[in-house]
Amino acid sequence: MAIQYLIQMVFGFRATDDDLGAVVNILIYTPCFSLISMGIYNLETTRANRKKMNLVCGIIYAAIIIAFCIGTKLHHSLHIGAWLYVMLALFCVSVAYCIYMIVREMIKRKNMLETMAATDMLPYVRYSRASIVILWLATIAMPFAILSTSLLFIVGPMALLALLFFNLTFIALGSNYVPTEELLDKEEENKAAMKTNKVNHREAWTHLGKQQETAEKGTESLQQQLSEERKNFIQKSLDKWCADLGYKDSAVNMLTLSRSLCISKDELTMFFSQCLKSTFRIWLSDIRFDAAKKMMLEYPDYSNDIISAECGFSSRTYLYRIFKSREGCTPTEWRDLRPINALKKDSNQE
Repeated sequence: MAIQYLIQMVFGFRATDDDLGAVVNILIYTPCFSLISMGIYNLETTRANRKKMNLVCGIIYAAIIIAFCIGTKLHHSLHIGAWLYVMLALFCVSVAYCIYMIVREMIKRKNMLETMAATDMLPYVRYSRASIVILWLATIAMPFAILSTSLLFIVGPMALLALLFFNLTFIALGSNYVPTEELLDKEEENKAAMKTNKVNHREAWTHLGKQQETAEKGTESLQQQLSEERKNFIQKSLDKWCADLGYKDSAVNMLTLSRSLCISKDELTMFFSQCLKSTFRIWLSDIRFDAAKKMMLEYPDYSNDIISAECGFSSRTYLYRIFKSREGCTPTEWRDLRPINALKKDSNQE
């Protein structure tokens, strides 16, 4: 952005003609927007997908450069006529592609975290929302900044403030957000395995009806794996894991739990869904919440920071929100009512 400003001021492209300034702006704004998008996308997805996005953005920018070169060769100047609108169309394609890829990966990441992770979701939600806001602000502002000198005086400062807002939120929120690369890598492995299975099925079966019948039988057999004996085993394993205070690990997720219990992730997911009518995230949140209340009654002098850390909450604010949603008050307010809570506990035990 600084280079673009320097070029416009030194050579006076914008002052000479709007179309001339627009050509230079497209050449500069396209990689700027792509780099901002890649910074957001970098936290959202795996390395394989990052390579794909980098390649597509690079191809689009190369097409913009080619359109610029053709226009200058045909018109023998920077006034490239209709080729300016070709460059503008390619710029819009680049912006639309970047936003689509980021939104898609954010939705995928959010769904994955809600089912496989138990950490606080608020930092990620705030980061993703701030990222989407800055992208849309840039999308709305850039066409005006490219084509109109008059509107540039209004839109330009707003765009710079939005860029500052993005930098602040990216540092403040993005740095606190754990990417959970292990979960993403496992997801990619599962996708690769599914693709391999599909290829094998295509080789073994040529008829679509037989493929569907085989898939249905496979699904039924997978659901039948959870016999009563298996359900009891999983329940006892989870109870032992809780008794051993495994919930204190704030970084635990479905994969680490699966490994520690020697139970497959699919079986655990089915058990939470079919037997507990819940999810791993909600189940673990309940366990930690009950442990926090018990610790508050047993150790009234402990601070909320200690309680949240000892019970596996990723942050004190997460503990606050859990209490607000389930008890209608903060942990401090709940502590003030601890004599009443203790009486309730004693009466329930009797």
